[in-house]
Amino acid sequence: MLDIATPLFNEIQNTLDPVFIEENGNYVFEVEMPGFTKEDVKVNIESAGHLNLQGKTTRRGQEVKFGQTYHIPDKADPATADASLKNGIFRLIFKKKNKHKPKEIKIK
Repeated sequence: MLDIATPLFNEIQNTLDPVFIEENGNYVFEVEMPGFTKEDVKVNIESAGHLNLQGKTTRRGQEVKFGQTYHIPDKADPATADASLKNGIFRLIFKKKNKHKPKEIKIK
């Protein structure tokens, strides 16, 4: 019976503690943000490899704020970040960094 409950627990845990997953050769980060629009959310990437996610909106006359910092995987390329917010799901995709290939230098 534990095996049946484990996938549901993992889904709940991922919703509460979002992490980067690998999908189609990319790193994908998702978090539920019901009631927020793209204008309500700010996303910043620091040079130290951290993702800052902040937001502010109004619900039932009350201001709702949040802010969280996440570590970007070392193999993710921050320059390729692509973010979207649709149907209450914030999704951020990074391409993997190209493996460094040595450059051959011709001698003149």
